[in-house]
Amino acid sequence: MFKSARNIAERKALEMALQQSLEHQRRLTGFNVLLGDVNQAIARAEDETSLLQDICALAVRYTNTRLAWIGKPDTQGDFQVLAAAGETEYLDGIKISSRVDLLRGKGTTGISWREDRPVYVESVAHSPFMLVWADRTVQFGISSIAALPIHRGGAIWAILKIYPSEENVFDDELRALLEELAKDIGFGLDHIDLTIKERAASVFNEVLLNSLTAGINVVRFPDRVIERVNERMLEMFGAASLDDLVKQSVRDIYWDTETFQMVGEFANKVLAQGSGLLRDVPYRRLDETRIYADVSGQKLPTIAGEPERIILTLMEVTERHQLMEDLSRQSLSDLLTDLPNRRALDVELDRAISRAYRNKKPLAVCMLDLDNFKFINDTYGHGAGDRVLQVLAKRLRESLRKTDFVARLGGDEFVLLLEGFGRLELLETILGKLGESACAPITLEAGQSVSVGLSMGVCPYSSAQVDRSDTLLRQADQALYEAKAHKEDRSRFWALYGQPVPIHRNRYQRLLWAGCLMVFYQPILDNRSCRIVGVEALARLKDEENHVFSPNEFLPSLNEADIFELTRLVLLQSIDDLQHIDVEHGEDPRLWVSVNLDPSSLNDAGLACLRDILAKNPIDPHRIAFEIPEYGEFLNTDEAVRRLEELRALGTRIALDDIGSSYSSLLRLKNLPVDAIKLDQGYVRTLTQNPENLHFIITIQNLAEDFGVDLVVEGVESDDILNALMMLNVDLVQGYGVSRPMPLKDLLEFLKHPPIVPRQHPTSLLGLYAELIGQHNVINKVLRKNPHLVNHATLADVSACPVTKHLSHLGHPEGSPLDILHREYHCTLASGYTQCIAAPKHNDWREVEEAQSNLLAAILVEYRLAEEKAIFVRPRKT
Repeated sequence: MFKSARNIAERKALEMALQQSLEHQRRLTGFNVLLGDVNQAIARAEDETSLLQDICALAVRYTNTRLAWIGKPDTQGDFQVLAAAGETEYLDGIKISSRVDLLRGKGTTGISWREDRPVYVESVAHSPFMLVWADRTVQFGISSIAALPIHRGGAIWAILKIYPSEENVFDDELRALLEELAKDIGFGLDHIDLTIKERAASVFNEVLLNSLTAGINVVRFPDRVIERVNERMLEMFGAASLDDLVKQSVRDIYWDTETFQMVGEFANKVLAQGSGLLRDVPYRRLDETRIYADVSGQKLPTIAGEPERIILTLMEVTERHQLMEDLSRQSLSDLLTDLPNRRALDVELDRAISRAYRNKKPLAVCMLDLDNFKFINDTYGHGAGDRVLQVLAKRLRESLRKTDFVARLGGDEFVLLLEGFGRLELLETILGKLGESACAPITLEAGQSVSVGLSMGVCPYSSAQVDRSDTLLRQADQALYEAKAHKEDRSRFWALYGQPVPIHRNRYQRLLWAGCLMVFYQPILDNRSCRIVGVEALARLKDEENHVFSPNEFLPSLNEADIFELTRLVLLQSIDDLQHIDVEHGEDPRLWVSVNLDPSSLNDAGLACLRDILAKNPIDPHRIAFEIPEYGEFLNTDEAVRRLEELRALGTRIALDDIGSSYSSLLRLKNLPVDAIKLDQGYVRTLTQNPENLHFIITIQNLAEDFGVDLVVEGVESDDILNALMMLNVDLVQGYGVSRPMPLKDLLEFLKHPPIVPRQHPTSLLGLYAELIGQHNVINKVLRKNPHLVNHATLADVSACPVTKHLSHLGHPEGSPLDILHREYHCTLASGYTQCIAAPKHNDWREVEEAQSNLLAAILVEYRLAEEKAIFVRPRKT
C-alpha cells in the first residue's frame, strides 16, 4: 500500500517536472521566435517609432507577456513611453523616474537606467522594489518584471520593460535571450541612424556639383588650381564652359592681390583645422564686374603622396553687401544734406583728439546753429527749409579746408572740427570766411531769396588737455548758448568757451555789467498779523552822475543774457542784505525776499547758476521767492512745468506775477508747481475809479484758496484801496499804501517802526463797498447751503448790522439815502430767507440781488462824488 502511494507521488512529481520543462521549453521557443522576427523587423525598419512599436507587439504575441513597453527619461528624469503593447492601461497615469532621490525612481526602471544593467524581479509580490506599484501589478495579472537597458550610438538610450504573468521565469537562458533582444534593438537603432546618414550623404553627393544656389569648386594645393566646378559656379562667374575655370589658377577670379592673399591664409587654416568660413569675399567675374560671396571650405580626404584639396562652397551675397554698404553709409550720413551725422561725428572726433594729442597741434570743436531758421520754415514751408539746409551744407564743405570736418546733428545744428590752424588768428580767419559764405542770400525754388544768420560756440582743444569728446561738445554747446544770448549786441557770430562774448553794449548794458546796480525793497504786509513778512527786491541802475534809472527805462534795452545777469546780481545782493536784516531786525529774522526771474532764464545754464548761488550762501532757500511773470506763452507749455519743478527743487518758493493778464495761464494754474500768485496791478491801481474790480479780486482770492497758494495783491497805492482789501481779508498786500520801495538803510529803519493799519472797520465808502460784497457773499453761501444756521431776527434787525454804524461813522446817519437803501436790503434779505425756509427748492434770490445792487450802486455814486471833491483839497499819490 505504501509502495503504491509512493509510486503515485513520484509519478505526479515526474509529471510536474515534465510540465515545467515543457513550459520552459515553450517559453524559450517563444523568445527565440521573437528574436528572429525582431531581426526581420530591424532589417525592414525605416524609422525608430515603427521599429519600437513592432518589437513591443511581437513580444506580447510570442511570449506569455502581459505588457511590453520601451521608454526614456525626459530632461526632468520622468520616463516617457516611446512604444507599448499588451495591457497598456497599466501605464495610464503611472509616473516612473530615473532619479534616485524620488520614491518612483527606486523601481526596476530607475535602477536599470542609473546602473546601466538588466534588473529582474522574479516575484512581484515579494519584491521591495514594487511596493509602490503592487496594487497595479495584481490588477493586471503581472507576476514578474524584467528591465533591460537599450544602447544607441554606444550610450544608454532607453529601457525595455517585460511583464510576464508567471513568477520565477527568468532563468539564465531566458535572461540571455532578453539581453540579446535589448542588444538587437540597439543594433536596429544604430542601423537606422547609419541608413539616414548614408542617405543624406548620397543626396549631398548627388547635388554637390549641380547646386542651383551655391557655386562649388575643388581647389588643389599648394598650386591653388581649380580642378572641378558645378554649373552654378560657371553662372556666377559668367563662364561659357568648364575650360574657362577648370585648370585655371584661382588668382584670376580674385579682385586684387590682397583678397588672393586673404583667401590663401583662410585655405591654410582649413587645411590645418578641417573646415572654415569666410564672409563677404570680393570676386572678379570674367566680364570684370565685382561680386561678393560667403565662402565655406572643407578639407577633402587625402591619399598618401597626393596633393591636398579643399572643396569651396560660394554663396553669392552681392545684394546683401550692397545693402550693408548703403545702410552703413546711411548710418553715418545725414540723408538730407549728405553730411556726416552724429554717429560719424563721434568716431571722427575721437580720431581728431588722438591726432591733436599725438601731433601736438590744436583742435577746435565748433557747434553751429542758424538764428532765423524757424522763421524760414514757418514763412516758406519745410521744403524751403530743407533747401536752405542743403545749400548751407554745400557752402560749409566748400568754405572749409580738406583737413576740416563738418557734420549735421539734426535740425539746424552742425558741428565743425577744425585742425592744425596754429594761431588763434588763423582760426578767426577761417570762421570769418565761413560766415561770409554761409550768410550769403539763398535763392529758393519759388524764386524768393532768404538769408540766415549764424551763432557758433567754439571750444579749443590742446594736447595738454585730457578732455573726452562729450566734454568738448558740451563746452562748445555752452559757448553757443552764450553766443545766442548776445545775438543782438555781439560783435561776431561766435563765442569762445570760457571767454566773454565781445559785444556792442548800450548805455544801460554798460551800467549793468559795470556793476552800477542798486536794489530797493518794497515791504509786503500780512493782513492777518498786520506785520511786514517779506519784501520784493526791485532793481535800479545808477550812472556816474548819480542818475537813477527805473526798470521801465532800462529793461527794454536789455537782452536775455543781460536780464539773467540782472537777476543774478539782484539775488546775490538780496541774500547779502537779508543777513543784515536778520542782524538788525531781531524780532522776526524770517523775513523773505522775492526776486524777479524771467522765463528765458529757466534753462540748464540759468538753473545751474542759481543752484550754485544758493548752495554757497547761508540763507535758507525757502526764504527766497522767484517771481515768474505771466506774459508770453511759456506758462502754457509742458516745458514750464518741468522747469518750475527744477527751480522748486532748489528749495525756493515760486510766485506767478501779474496773474490775470492772461486767461490761459489761469486755466493752467492748477498744474503749475507754484506757492503764490501776485495779482496784476492793473486791477488794483484803478479800484478808486473801478470799484467793480473788487468782484474779480474776490474770484482770484477764492481761486488761490482752492489751489492752496498764497495771494499777494500789488498796486495798493492809496489808503482807500488798502482799507478795501483789508475788508476783503486779502492775505498779503503790497504798494505805496503800505510803503514805497526803499534802499536797505531805509528798510531797516522802516522795520523798526512799521505803519499801523486799521482793519477793524471801513475808513471810506470804498472800504464799506468791499465789506458789503464780502458779507453778502458769506450770507449767500450759508443761505444756499444750510439756511437753518441763520437767525431770521438777525437778518431783519438793521441796527444789529455793523454796516449801520459804519454808514453813520462815514457821514450817512439814519434816514440818509444810503441808510434807507441799507434797510431795504435787510428787509428783502429777511423776506428771501422766509421763502427759502418755506420752499427749500425755491432758490430765487433776484429781489435780494437787486436790493444789494441798488445799495452798492448808491455807495459808488457817493464815493465818486467824495473822490472828486477830495481832488481839490489834497494831492493825489502817484
